[in-house]
Amino acid sequence: MQLSSFRHINKNGVGRGVVQCSIAIPFLALITVASVRFHLNLATASLLSVVVIVILARVGDFVSSVLASIVAGLLLMYIAPPVNSFRVNDSFDVVAIIAFLITALTIVRLVSRLRTISEQLIASVNRKLIDAEERVRERIGKDLHEDIEQRLALLANYVAEIGTNGVAAAENGPNSPDRIKEQVSEILADVQALAYELCPYKLRYLGLAAAMKSFCEKFAQQHNVAIDFRSQNLPGNLPLDIALSLTRVLQEALCNSAKHSGSQRFEVELFQASEAIHLNVHDSGLGFDPKFALQGPGLGLISMRERMKLVRGELLIGSQPNRGTTIFACAPFWNGHRLGAHSKDLARKLPHVLDVQLRTVADLAVVKKFRR
Repeated sequence: MQLSSFRHINKNGVGRGVVQCSIAIPFLALITVASVRFHLNLATASLLSVVVIVILARVGDFVSSVLASIVAGLLLMYIAPPVNSFRVNDSFDVVAIIAFLITALTIVRLVSRLRTISEQLIASVNRKLIDAEERVRERIGKDLHEDIEQRLALLANYVAEIGTNGVAAAENGPNSPDRIKEQVSEILADVQALAYELCPYKLRYLGLAAAMKSFCEKFAQQHNVAIDFRSQNLPGNLPLDIALSLTRVLQEALCNSAKHSGSQRFEVELFQASEAIHLNVHDSGLGFDPKFALQGPGLGLISMRERMKLVRGELLIGSQPNRGTTIFACAPFWNGHRLGAHSKDLARKLPHVLDVQLRTVADLAVVKKFRR
């Protein structure tokens, strides 16, 4: 069965190569006929043939491109004087045809290599995304099983004891009704935190600023840290995709800071300026090298950057070892409406705006260090 499957795949691959060659060769023949009829020189015919081969190499496979290159070389021999024969009398024409073959095969090889690298990168990203998704599912499942499930089982035992011994006997014990009510409230809060992490429903009803503030309060309580959240000049009708992207960036930035920075205090600033919605997340912790982090196995920084690209936004990372970290994110937005044609111009301005913010924060850090 495996052998038959391999033969089927191999047959399909050969079939695709034959189809691709059968499409490219008529175009090369058409170039040859046009060259003979309109007296085009060898250089023009070579250039047109290279265009066909590049297109074939881009959409086809390596073997079909090589075969098309060889056929193109033979057709160029047919064009070269004496015309309508495959004999080439001029040594310069021979050199030109050989140079064409070398150039065409080199281009085919490079295009094939670039396509292979692109496919490998896409496969790598997809694999990382799947791994990240599985890690999230594993963490949520672990929280449900080892935390919430155990606490619910313990509550069930408390309720069973109350049913056996009566409410009066449990009134002053660890399984008193007040204590059970308190534990139920704690479990409910943890379940709500998990649900909000999967789908921040408050964005639809409370708006971006209120949803972010609520998340910061719960995050600070769960991780025993302090978060200074500030917001100003925010529109009331912000599109959900922009709000969701900024919320995910905030969640990822705070989780990374709490896990790696070693700092116990974070600053979050959300505002509208320069025809964009800006989000800045800062900590005064250990810091890191952004270039090294982006090349690592993790997907946190990459996912933040890709989320901002989805809304034509930008994300910059200002960090140095032992000097803290600041995440700058902004998405184009103007007068309560998403930008249309003007968004392209604004998108070009955003890196400059973020770079100015980055330099300002760096200057402030130097001033603070000097004052100390």
